[in-house]
Parts: sequence; structure tokens; C-alpha cells
Amino acid sequence: MTRLNTTRFALSVLLAGTALTAVVPAQAQPMMGEMGMHHDEGRMHERMVKHWEKRQAELKTKLHLAGAQEPAWTAFVQSMKVPAARLAHPIDREALAKLSTPERMDKMNAVHEANLASMQAHVKQRTEATRTFYNQLSVEQQKVFDAETLPEHSRWKGKPD
Repeated sequence: MTRLNTTRFALSVLLAGTALTAVVPAQAQPMMGEMGMHHDEGRMHERMVKHWEKRQAELKTKLHLAGAQEPAWTAFVQSMKVPAARLAHPIDREALAKLSTPERMDKMNAVHEANLASMQAHVKQRTEATRTFYNQLSVEQQKVFDAETLPEHSRWKGKPD
């Protein structure tokens, strides 16, 4: 009797383990979502652009812009668009594989420096665009702009939206 129960128990554990191995990979993949290793960059970029456009529309509504401020708004929004290209200088992995470690490090550092310079130029351009637009706003509009353009993490900490 004990042997039969042990065999049934072992068989049920084996079946449960097999079922789990089949289910876990199927469940794990959807949970990876947008940030998984095989995410769809095009779709993620599209979602980011839609989110940005929604935030800009909300900001424009809250600012109650005058007609004379519309050209400044349009210039501001155009200059603040998210770049379509992820990196200015992508790394050629095949070329890197042919280099020695010190050469590879030098190459990666050069690409990093070029990408960093590109990002810094973009940040400076956005900063100037923001300053130009901000100076077109009334004092009341500047207060709204200040509150609405706080970094997102400030909103997570329970501060008013």
C-alpha cells in the first residue's frame, strides 16, 4: 500500500513539474512587456510620442495661451520633440569583434563620446527653446508651467498633479 502511494505521489509530482515547465515560459514572456529583451522599439517609441503629445495638449490647455503666444508655443513644441534615432552613432558589433580588447575599449569610448556630445547638444537646444517660450508667458502662466513641468518622479511622491 505504501509503495503504491509513493508511486502515485512521485507520478503526480512529475506531472505537476512537467505542467509547470510548460506554463512558466508561456507566462513569463507577456510579463516582460515593453522592457523585455525582445521589445518592439518602434512600438515603444510610438507610445512615448503619444504620451508626449497628450502631455503637451494638457499643458497647452492649462496655460490658456493668447493668440500672440501661439507661434512661440508651436516653436517650443517642435523643438521639444523626441528624436527618432536612438543613438547618433550605433556600435558596429562585427567590427568590434575583430579588434583587440584595448582597441575595442578605445572604439567604444569614442562612440560613447560622440553619443554623449549629441545628447548634450539636444539638451542645450531644448533648454534654449524652453527659455524662449517661458519668457513669452505671463507670470500666472509661468507658475502653471513650473508646476506642470516638474519631473515625473515628483508626481509619484504624492505631490499635486
